[in-house]
Amino acid sequence: MIRTRKSRAVAALVAGALVIAACGGDDDGGDDAETEEPADDGAEEPADDAAEEPADDGGDEPAEEPADDGADEPADDGADEPADDGEGDDAGDDDAGDDDTDDGEGDMGEEAMTPQRGGVVTYLLEAESDTWDIPGANCAVACITVMRAVADPMLIVNADNELEPFLVESFDVNEDFTEWTFTMRDGVTFHDGTPVDGAAIQRNLIEMASGTLQGQVFWDLANGSIFSDPPGNPADSIELVDDMTVKVSFGVPVATFGYALAERTGWVMAPSYWDNPERAGALAVSTGPFVMVEQVRGEVTRLEANPNYWRTDGNGEPLPYLDGIDFRPVPDVDTRLATMQAGDADINQDSFGENTTFWEVDWVEAAEGNGIAPKAEDREVNYLMFNHDKPPFDNAEFRRAVAHCTDRQEVIDFRAPDSNVQDGPFAPGSAGYLEDPGFPQFDPDEGNRILDEIGRLPIVYGTTNVPSNLVTAELFQEQWSENCGLEVSIDQFEQSELITKALTSDFEVFAWRNHGQGNPGLEYVWWHSRHADGLALNFGRIRDADLDALLEETRQTLDPAVLDEVGQRINQQFAAEVHNLWLNPTEWQNPYRAGVHNVGHITLESGNEVQGQLAGRIWVHEVWIEN
Repeated sequence: MIRTRKSRAVAALVAGALVIAACGGDDDGGDDAETEEPADDGAEEPADDAAEEPADDGGDEPAEEPADDGADEPADDGADEPADDGEGDDAGDDDAGDDDTDDGEGDMGEEAMTPQRGGVVTYLLEAESDTWDIPGANCAVACITVMRAVADPMLIVNADNELEPFLVESFDVNEDFTEWTFTMRDGVTFHDGTPVDGAAIQRNLIEMASGTLQGQVFWDLANGSIFSDPPGNPADSIELVDDMTVKVSFGVPVATFGYALAERTGWVMAPSYWDNPERAGALAVSTGPFVMVEQVRGEVTRLEANPNYWRTDGNGEPLPYLDGIDFRPVPDVDTRLATMQAGDADINQDSFGENTTFWEVDWVEAAEGNGIAPKAEDREVNYLMFNHDKPPFDNAEFRRAVAHCTDRQEVIDFRAPDSNVQDGPFAPGSAGYLEDPGFPQFDPDEGNRILDEIGRLPIVYGTTNVPSNLVTAELFQEQWSENCGLEVSIDQFEQSELITKALTSDFEVFAWRNHGQGNPGLEYVWWHSRHADGLALNFGRIRDADLDALLEETRQTLDPAVLDEVGQRINQQFAAEVHNLWLNPTEWQNPYRAGVHNVGHITLESGNEVQGQLAGRIWVHEVWIEN
């Protein structure tokens, strides 16, 4: 059961459907709706009760997150998160994003060690999660971290960014990416003992397709989706072919669909969970290596080993090795760091740019065996997200002027001193990256020239009520006022309001983090015009026909060279229209203490390596600790 301290209620449903509790989230028809997260300045991420995160993970899911400042995160309902500066919505670091190493010794050197069984790992999360009801939840990085231990995805992404079967035995897709067929493997059971067969897979996909957020992955179903006019029935396009096989049919190419199934959209829940009328507040029931047994909100989500787990390690030994995992939400980035230093936790997640050097150098050198989970090359980006539906940022020239009025290097030197200025949505090492896409540089004279022509409208900068987020907001306020004579006020609010404001267009400008999912097509739900109305995952309400056309190209191929070329044109289009004000790449760290092994490691049936940490998300299936 889920217990709540101090009578804290489960997050309210937005428009009767969307659970607000958040991350990124990152958060994404073929775009696994994850959610964006506010940039982590050390606080500006929604408490991960589902925070604003996309991002994603290889899956095109709605889940952008505000930039992590270390605390200013919306409760993680799986949504977009603000940028983390350690406490607020600010920049993270960028120069270790393409580092595939994990520590001074690395888990590859641990292959000679024999895993030991038993023990419980304590894993610190940046936020709480208010629901495990994924179809309508903004499940961001903290939520994803827990769910990856509880629910196996249908597919998985390897280190070469290629899809492989995981929970399912096999999958097939036709030449134009309009038909996806999945065959379930024999012998897998849910945590409640019921079998995972084709009917369970079909039911799961229909439930996802019927959700406010996950339903956007299924927007283009061949026979209509819940967003069609009139609404279609997802069951008409999600067909049970035989006892173990399911086919999903789309009316247009959706090459990214498989990546959605490698994360939220592909988590298969038991029919008993879907049948539970109280499932929004219930514990998840799935197929993963750990069973969710308790959640005390604000304190711990407790998992125990699944005694009937279907997977084995590379030597055929049953998994998991651990007896359990205690996930503890600790929104304050400094408290998480101090807890790790004190030896009171085993694994942490941190996107606060100021802590990058500490984790990569000081932590690793502090004790033999301390390490950091291996990383993928792709990274999220911290940025200011403009609301295109409201003055003054509905005017591209005003956005351009503000970009010229912003000394981004000063911001990064202050909030993420080890990082570099980013000029587009794709970080170095990611498809679509360009060193110079043409983004407006710091030039107050040009900014003032534009403003003299179009006028100086007042700006309201929104941020959560975390001290470090206020400091970041005041820096932008000072720059825009002193450099270009703009009147800037600051609107502070509770973390729990952040995602609601983003989804309902109740803001002018936020600090945010998202993107960098390894495939520009996975950004479809964050940027395409059709996702800009109502409870929109296109939080910035970007409506750009040229950008739409480019995004549609990305869903017709999985060719890396083509995606890189189209991604570069997307990058240039963002610069031309100044849709966002880019700051710097987000540098996530998942440090672990000495004596903890296999963090982020999974034995794939193919023998390939699994994709490394992406946007703070790692695997814990094969973690073990020295007794």
